[in-house]
Amino acid sequence: MREIDADSLRSIPLFGQVDDRHLPRLVQAASIREFPAQTLLFSEGERPQALYGLIAGSVELFSGRHDRRCTVSIIRSAKAFVICAVVRDSHAMSARTLEASRLVMVPAGLIRELFDADPGFLREAARQLAGDHLSVIEDLKSLRLRTSIERLAEWMLRCDAQAGGSGRFAIPYDKRTLAAYLGMAPENLSRNLATLASAGVVVRGRRIVINDPKALAAIAGSGCPADG
Repeated sequence: MREIDADSLRSIPLFGQVDDRHLPRLVQAASIREFPAQTLLFSEGERPQALYGLIAGSVELFSGRHDRRCTVSIIRSAKAFVICAVVRDSHAMSARTLEASRLVMVPAGLIRELFDADPGFLREAARQLAGDHLSVIEDLKSLRLRTSIERLAEWMLRCDAQAGGSGRFAIPYDKRTLAAYLGMAPENLSRNLATLASAGVVVRGRRIVINDPKALAAIAGSGCPADG
C-alpha cells in the first residue's frame, strides 16, 4: 500500500472536479494498492469500506448463484466504480481483478461527506452513475433482443473498432469471462465462435481475425433496437 498524489487522483474522472479545498484531505485519506490477478476485492452483500478507482489493469463486476455466474461489467480504463454501493451502503455485486491491477481506495465515509460538501464532485458522480445506468440498459436490451450469436458478433465488431478497426484484436480476458459477460454458457460460446467461421472470423486462442466485417455486421443485425 502506498500514498497517492493529487495528479494521480485527478486522473480518475470522478475526482477531476473535486474542489481544491477538499483535495488535500482526499489525497491524505486515499491509498494505492497493487492486487494480483484473480483477487476478490469484495463480495455481494457486504458493506462497502471504500470507493475503488482503477488506475491500471482490469476488474470484473459479477454476481453468482449456485453454479451460475453473470458478469455485469468489466472495467478496463481509469475509472471509479461501485459509487452506488457507497450511496446505498451495500454491494449489489462482487468484484475481482482479471489481471494484476493497481487501484486507489478512498474511505466510503469520506465519499459520503463529499456528496454533501462538494457540488462539483456530486455532479460528476451523477454523470457517471447516469452513464453506468445507460450501459446496463443497453446490455439488457442486447440480452433480450439479440440471440447469443448476434451478441457475440456485435461484441467482436465493437472490440475491433476500439482496437483501431484493423480486423485483428485479442480477447482481453479468458473465454469463460467473455461467455458470462455475453450471457451464454461457455460451451455455447465455443459453438458460436465455430459458427462465425462462415462469416470469415478466425479464432486462434484469444486472437481474433475478422476477414469479412460486412458479413459479421449482417449477423450482428445493425439497426436492432438494442443499438444505443
